[in-house]
Amino acid sequence: MPDLTGKALPPVLLLVLGTVTVLPISALLIRAFLGRDGGFVGLDNFIRYATEPGLAVAAWNSTSLSAIATVIVMALAFPYAYALVRTRMPGRGFFRVMALLPLLAPSLLPAFGLVFLFGNQGWLKHWLLGESLYGPVGIVMASAFYAFPHAVLILSAGLSAGDQRHYEAARALKAGPWRRFVSVTLPSCRYAAISAASIVYILVFTDFGIPSVVGGSTNVLATDIYKLVIGRFDFEMGAVVGVLLLLPAVIAYGIDWFARRSQRSMITGKSVPIQPERLVWRDAALLAFACVVTCVILGIIGMAIYGSLVRFWPYNLTLGLQNYERLFTDDDEFRALGNSLVLATGAALIGTTMVALSGWLVARKLGASGVRNGLQAVAMVPVAVPGLVLGLGYVFFFNNPVNPLHGLQGTMLLIMLCTVAHFYTVPHLMAVNELQRLDREIDMAAQALRVRPAGSARRVFLPVLLPTLVDIAGYFFVNAMTTVSALIFLFTAQTRVAAIAVINLVEGSRIGQAAAFAVLIMALSMVATAIQMVLRGLVLRSQSWRRRTT
Repeated sequence: MPDLTGKALPPVLLLVLGTVTVLPISALLIRAFLGRDGGFVGLDNFIRYATEPGLAVAAWNSTSLSAIATVIVMALAFPYAYALVRTRMPGRGFFRVMALLPLLAPSLLPAFGLVFLFGNQGWLKHWLLGESLYGPVGIVMASAFYAFPHAVLILSAGLSAGDQRHYEAARALKAGPWRRFVSVTLPSCRYAAISAASIVYILVFTDFGIPSVVGGSTNVLATDIYKLVIGRFDFEMGAVVGVLLLLPAVIAYGIDWFARRSQRSMITGKSVPIQPERLVWRDAALLAFACVVTCVILGIIGMAIYGSLVRFWPYNLTLGLQNYERLFTDDDEFRALGNSLVLATGAALIGTTMVALSGWLVARKLGASGVRNGLQAVAMVPVAVPGLVLGLGYVFFFNNPVNPLHGLQGTMLLIMLCTVAHFYTVPHLMAVNELQRLDREIDMAAQALRVRPAGSARRVFLPVLLPTLVDIAGYFFVNAMTTVSALIFLFTAQTRVAAIAVINLVEGSRIGQAAAFAVLIMALSMVATAIQMVLRGLVLRSQSWRRRTT
């Protein structure tokens, strides 16, 4: 019986992945050029939106605030990443964990911490010198906290990819530490810096949660699209704003792609890994800097936790678990928490399965080259698409009565698929990179022994990929717990999840309960990450063939 895995599976997977990524985005792009009656109106929607007085203000706010936040994040993340990778500073492992801590929290959590610190009744309100937190100041501060770990990750990878030979040559030429930093370090990580800045800009430009909490009367494009669709039911204008959100994100991703490609080309097979030297004055200065940044991170998170324990901020500061008790006694909020766990588990299972298949097909070059290349291209699409744009595209595509998949509208399965699509690119690249490390001779040996592709996948590739699959499942789970923007248009009363419930609590001025829910989401994400690390360790320990034998 012929094995059809390599022939039938690629087009089927391409169809599924295209349905949950490309088709919804296409539906949004088409809707931007249609009128309320469904007829083609050309650029009329864009012209109508351009004449609205708030457009220029919202566009300028999104652009300028994203740029300011990007500059601040880069100014903080570069020395922090440098301290982690290029110094002998003590406690580097601890500081790395602290830098990544915000990844486990929804973007709303730092906004709550800032409200309790710098809000109208905040403890440190006077530090803002008369400025209000609710507006540009709050958006920039919370966005910097939210985007900081992403920049640290990218810059750390770029700084660790240097070549020790360049530094040895610089020392031979009598170049001092500062000269080596300017002449060798900065040029070697310039592409990583460009990539980090691009990613930070995308994150801030397209984020919805932070402006909804501390934005005040400051309009940005991310909140504009929500007001147009939910407040005015103007789907055509919502599609127009979606296009406006999509274009800068695509441009920034293009810059990031070029930077990453250029960074990889700088590393050759003869490169020597970096060996940081010990400079007491530098290590001490960067240790002090890392301590300050870590204190800020822990301070904001700690203040959010404190605010969640206060009975009624700021009038009754009695500590207790009342806000948490309400979450478990209120049927709607408790259901939202359960829905989040269902969503995260389902997204982890569906996403990990799809990523394992697509990574295997692409990395091992199975199926027709055109289909395989199409699968790789479609898998790269979500990284350039903001969550708000993808979610609104789902509304247009799956809510169409002529669509045979119309029945998925309003279901938890659709929310799972949207979440998987939104975060698909990074896990796909993780799987492809891991499988590409295997020698092609394995495939040749399997063919010689007449082993079918499915058999070699089960016996060889799956065991090799298993630790990475554990990481991928954890990645999907945590992101499904914390995401807001991709789901804000898709939930119903029965499928509302915890992150959306936080937004609803803020809209109802129940800030204490909202903070408690955000803290609870972070705690569950931390537990999931701990389980992921334990499972990965158990998998690696069970695979004795990974350990060298003598």
